[in-house]
Order: sequence, then C-alpha cells, then structure tokens
Amino acid sequence: MGENSALEKFIPLRTADIVEALCGEQTLPGEDREKFRRVAGLVQAIYHYEYHRTLKQARDAYHPFNPDADTMKLCGPDEDYSARFDSMVEALEKLLEAANYKELSLDELNEIMTKAAPRGLNIEVNREKYEKILIYRRGRKSVPKAPDPSAWWNRLKKKNGDPETEDMLQRLLILIKLKSEEDVEAFYDYYAETAGETGREKQRRLLEEAVVGKRESAPSGKGSKIPTIFLKIFKNVPVSTLETLFPDVTIRMTLVDKGLILLPLIGGLFSVVNKVIPALVVIGTVITALVLGHTINWSDFKDKLFPILAAFSVVGMIAFKVFAKYKNTKEKHQARLMKTLYFHNLDNNGGVFDFLVNEAEEEECKEIILAYYFLLAERNASGLPFTREELDDRIEEWMQEKFGVAMDFEVRDAVRKLEEKGILEQKDGRYSVPSIRKTLETLDGLWDNFFPYNNEATAES
Repeated sequence: MGENSALEKFIPLRTADIVEALCGEQTLPGEDREKFRRVAGLVQAIYHYEYHRTLKQARDAYHPFNPDADTMKLCGPDEDYSARFDSMVEALEKLLEAANYKELSLDELNEIMTKAAPRGLNIEVNREKYEKILIYRRGRKSVPKAPDPSAWWNRLKKKNGDPETEDMLQRLLILIKLKSEEDVEAFYDYYAETAGETGREKQRRLLEEAVVGKRESAPSGKGSKIPTIFLKIFKNVPVSTLETLFPDVTIRMTLVDKGLILLPLIGGLFSVVNKVIPALVVIGTVITALVLGHTINWSDFKDKLFPILAAFSVVGMIAFKVFAKYKNTKEKHQARLMKTLYFHNLDNNGGVFDFLVNEAEEEECKEIILAYYFLLAERNASGLPFTREELDDRIEEWMQEKFGVAMDFEVRDAVRKLEEKGILEQKDGRYSVPSIRKTLETLDGLWDNFFPYNNEATAES
C-alpha cells in the first residue's frame, strides 16, 4: 500500500495480543506455534535491555533540569548544560520515534489553537518566554465538541440535532525549557491562575488583551543559572483546550477585528446611558427635594418613579441570579478542570521517560514480530517470498481483516530491525527468515553477548 500520511503508524494492540492472534491463525504447526511464542519472548527481552540504556542516558542527562528531583544535583560550576540538554533530547527523540509519535511544530500548534479560538483570535505560544519548546503527538480522532449550555446558539444546535465536532489528540507530549532567569514558582503560580479560568473568563481575558494590546505574562523573578525543563504527557486532549497547556500565549488581532468588537461595545454603552440618565434625573430630583425640604408632588412623579423602582428591582434580581449562576458555573468548571487534569495527565517530568520506554519497546516488538511471522508462515499469490511492498500490504490487510484497524505499517523499519538482529535473508528483492530453531539460536546468542563476563573469565583462566 505504501506510506500514507493520513494513517497512523501506531499499532493499537498489545504485543501479547498480537502474538496470540498470530498463533490463532493455525498457519504454523502446533510445535512451531509454541516456539514462535518463545521467539516473541526473546525479542521482547532484547528490546527491553537495549532501551534500558536509552532510559539511563535520558535520566542522567535530565537530572539537573528536573524540577521534581529530591536527590542532590552534583553539577560542577563549569558544567556544560547545553551538552546535557542535547543528550537528553537525543534520547527523547529516539524514544518518540520508536513509539511512533509525530512532531508538531509550533506553527502547526498555533494554527490549531487559532482555529479553535473564540471569534477568530490569533493565539500563539509566546516564544520569548521559553528557550525551547518541543511538541509531539500520536493519534488524532474527531469527537463531539462539548457545548456551552448557556449559549443560545448551542441550544438551537442541540434541538436541531447537529452537534459540533472537534479534533482530539490521543497522546500529546510537551517539553518546555524555561530560560535560566525565569522563576519556577512564579511560572507555577501563573499557570495555576490561568488554567483555573472558566470558559467565559478566558474568552473575556483574551478579548481584552487582544483589543488593548496588553498581555499578562508569567512574572519573571530571580531564577537559577540552571534552566528548568518541564516534560508532560497527556491523553485525549481536545484542540479547544490546547492553549491551557501553555501558561504564556500571545494574542494578536488586526485593526479590523478590533473595530468589529469595539463598535458594538460603544453602541451598547450609549444605549445603556440613554436609559440610565433619565432614571437618575428623576431619582436625583426626588432626593434633592427631600434634602432641601421642598414639598414633593408625588402625583407628578408617581407615573415615572414607580416604573423606575420596579425596573431597578428587576435588575437587582437579575444581577443576583447571574452572580449565583456565575458562582455555580465556576465551581463546576473547577471540578471539571481537576477531573481533566487528574484523568488526562499520564506522566510528568522524569516519569515521562519511563512511560515512553514502555511504549517504544511495545511498538518495536510489534513491528518486528508481525514482519517475522508473515515472512516465516506465508508466501505471495505466486508462492514466492514477499517483496517489501507485498509484506507491507499483507500485514495492513491482516490488521484490517482481523481487528478492523486501518494503519500505515512501517515495513522499512521492521525489515531493518530483522536485518540488525541477523534473522533476515534477502534474494532478488524478496525477503525470508530462517527457521524458528535457527532464529532462536541467533536471538539467544544476542542475549548471551549482552553479558559476556563468564566468557571473559573462561578466556583469562
């Protein structure tokens, strides 16, 4: 089928489930099926050991930057933090690539946030506040958009049975490297303050900042010379909530956009003033007459005063109702926010590496096991070994038929891994693998060579 950028490379199944499904095909004899399970077990053990080294590299490089570390950071005054950071990013990107994550550039992120922003605001992550930002995502699907029940247009859409949808990112990893002069506590405080806004509060703040041209940013304080690096990974993030993951964003509007907002506001202000001034004149006249001791002819004010007092009473009741509703909405939003942060945050900072190592191991194992099985157990329609393209098509076809999963199998990566492990044979552009017995011997030799100490001791004696 070839590469298809519209499909995900991620295989949404566990390695154990894929192994059992392949054994259930009954293509291999019973004895070979049991040996195939042992091949899969050795593959998993080998990748687990290999990624342990990557995990150690990442942990060691990240330790000085880790805001959650409770152990001493024994770094000298001449420590090269840039080299440590580059080493950490190298390990991180290796894990992300193996786990089938895709990089999301800042320009792509800003475009997504702008499309989801209220009234067409241009929202961008403030690059000046951060020294480095990396965003990666895996999986994307369309889900119903949660409507605002207080908005009349949403009530109409609900009645018409035409709900809005939005994209959801199934996995989202963010790396934020603060500049060394940034105060971490101030960063946390600002993040908590802006993340706790209700939808209306956030919209009002963004509109005010865009119109006035002023943006509140996380305050700077006295920071350490060691920059802080935040690592966070989330699941099922709607695109409409992306900007809440970044405490400092820039809002831009054109003069036309500002005019479209300001003109209705000015018109509404004049309308209110025209109604309030006559009422204030009547009330002011009554108060002045009472202060000066003049006799008030209540019959002259009766027709004007009572409707005004009734109007103010209604306004007061409405104001109380709006305040009560606002308070209730804010409490509900806070509860929803806490629930979102609790259930959607998968891991933070140092724990992100452990999370990614597990995902990377799984993806690597699934790809090599699938490729190995079909090269071992099947041939093409002409009875010949598969070409790389035929192998790609067969695995994607099997995934679709067996599990209803449409995906873009990384056949190049799978063939490369088989070759690296010494269990791939090629002739005239067609691929095959050795027997299961030979494969087990080769993989067992790889495992033994990870720990050659016994062999060294024997040679020395």
